[in-house]
Amino acid sequence: MRKSFFNQIDSQLKKELDVENNFDIVRREINQGKKRAILYFLSSLVSEAYINAMMESFKWSATPRESFYSMFNGSVTTEKDMEIIKKSLYNGISIILYPNEAYALLVDTRFYPTRAVSEPDSEKTVRGSRDGFNESIITNLGLIRRRIKSDKLKVEKFEIGRTTKTLVALCYIDDAIDKEVLQKIKDKLDEVDVNSLVMTDRALEENMFQQTKSPYPLVRYTERPDVASIQLVNGKAVILVDTSSSAIITPITLVDHSKHVEEFRQTPIVGSFTRFLRSVAIMISLFLVPLWLCLVTNSDFSNGVNFAVSNESDTPLLLQVLGATLMIELFRIAIIHTPTPLVSALSLVAAIILGQVSMDLGLFLPEILLFVSISAICGFATPSYELSLTNKVVSIAFVVIAEIFGTTGFVIAATALFLYLVQIKVFNLPYLYPLCPFDYRSFKNVFVRESAHKKQNL
Repeated sequence: MRKSFFNQIDSQLKKELDVENNFDIVRREINQGKKRAILYFLSSLVSEAYINAMMESFKWSATPRESFYSMFNGSVTTEKDMEIIKKSLYNGISIILYPNEAYALLVDTRFYPTRAVSEPDSEKTVRGSRDGFNESIITNLGLIRRRIKSDKLKVEKFEIGRTTKTLVALCYIDDAIDKEVLQKIKDKLDEVDVNSLVMTDRALEENMFQQTKSPYPLVRYTERPDVASIQLVNGKAVILVDTSSSAIITPITLVDHSKHVEEFRQTPIVGSFTRFLRSVAIMISLFLVPLWLCLVTNSDFSNGVNFAVSNESDTPLLLQVLGATLMIELFRIAIIHTPTPLVSALSLVAAIILGQVSMDLGLFLPEILLFVSISAICGFATPSYELSLTNKVVSIAFVVIAEIFGTTGFVIAATALFLYLVQIKVFNLPYLYPLCPFDYRSFKNVFVRESAHKKQNL
């Protein structure tokens, strides 16, 4: 019986793994005196040091169990199910088969290729911690565990993707999170049925929330373990996806996208000033350009201040605004794809094109370049990259509406946007909370940073 199990599993693994055509799948026959075994492992996902230590354990042991349970420091389990054995192999687990045993030994020799822990470029801080998530889910979980040393921190595992079998970890503080919200998140993760999660957290978000028409981000991403940890303490859930360097925070509100860790690295007064300035910048990035267009193109809209363009131009204002806005966005996209040594040269080209040359040629009015540039700078000041892109798209839509339908159309569009945001809920949490429903204390904290002795929500 044991002999047949050994031969059956060995032949099945050789066939299904296609050892001969996959150079990183290694099959080794081990003969040490009277001891014989067959070893399978993925050379691309294991540690050479672990393999050598395992071979030394095998060499000096008398029996298979003694070989690993008493001499090898890694995790060792037994398994009979073929599917679990294959899945373990693709996760970097080494498989050992013995002729006289009716099971396979699964030895943890994993060592995933990944970059070192470093400060994330998208969420920098002057005096904060310098560690950030990388593409290893184990490393990311360790960075959170280092900050939250509590038995209340729970981590539940999910495998999503019929082909990729991507590991997903749901983290939460047991006595802080709302149990109804937690169950809904678990149900959403269980319902995700996709072929792959190669695009990791972004693909998971779209499948969980079925977000196809809403431009606004329904989750918050962070690459900082300190931000993820404080959100866990405050009752949020954090979802880690293997091979992703960012964590998903849910449920969130629109206000959550406006907060940054830098505010909490300063005194309450300075932090409050920074938060207020950042909140104003977000509003400017959304409304400045369309509101200015309303003021200069509609003489019936007056507040006692005379708004007028500096000079006449043959190019309609709408085309100038859209051209300048899209040109800045084009440069932003180009910088992302430009090698670092060439970024300075690209910035110089952008300054020339959108500077005095474009005004001398009559392409753009000076005030259009000014307001579009201010709007772009305020967009870069938005902590959430996803929200900044959404505000840019919505602002362009407002510009078109303001030019075609005038001030009335702009007011109606802004009201429609507000009503749309009011009806959005993320796991029963209103998206515009604390504005709607109104909560004075929480609304005050949108512009004022709380002191350290109070509960902070980053």
